Amino acid sequence: RLKDILATMHRLDDKLKSLDAELQERVCETERQEVIDAIKEREQALLPVYEQISVQFCELHDTPGRMKAVGVIERAVEWKHARSYFYWRLRRKLAEFDVRKQIIETAQVGRGHAVITPVAASKMIKSWFLETNGATEALWGDDKAVLSWMAQKQEDLESKIVQLTKANVTQEVFEVMTAGGNTAKIGTAGIVEGISQAVSTMSAEEQANFREFLKATLQL
Repeated sequence: RLKDILATMHRLDDKLKSLDAELQERVCETERQEVIDAIKEREQALLPVYEQISVQFCELHDTPGRMKAVGVIERAVEWKHARSYFYWRLRRKLAEFDVRKQIIETAQVGRGHAVITPVAASKMIKSWFLETNGATEALWGDDKAVLSWMAQKQEDLESKIVQLTKANVTQEVFEVMTAGGNTAKIGTAGIVEGISQAVSTMSAEEQANFREFLKATLQL
């Protein structure tokens, strides 16, 4: 911006700094105007050079090569491939973020003591991908390949998310019932009461199946 360029001139150029100091000393309006005119003339003389420097300075920060070098981007996308690249990238990210959201929500059951960050959830999805036969680090960067994998493994992904939810619920119940003292007693009573209320809403067949499930699980 012109305002910033002019401020830089006045900070760096010795002649402008001298004129600024002189302007502060002048009291006569005629003399002040002469100094102001001299300042404007100096600014106009320097402007082309400073504009060129400012453009080059910005390019040092914003060129694809520089951005890649500092790790801001993974790679530069050629303009002729941009439409296709970002189409598949957007589709992949939307699908990936949906799975990531479900993973994060598995840690929010009950009191939500467990915490899964978005970064951790993304790493979990990547680890599941790399467990697949033929999957590689290079393929993880292929948006079409990842989308295809998520479509083919949809049931497996849903199963893994169910298992995560189950594991978090199991851990919370375990912590409540083994907390010791009144906490364990009150917590256990609350769990049993909750189960009792849930069972009361079931049909006779569902209650029978639930009793068999409890017997098998608890080996009663």
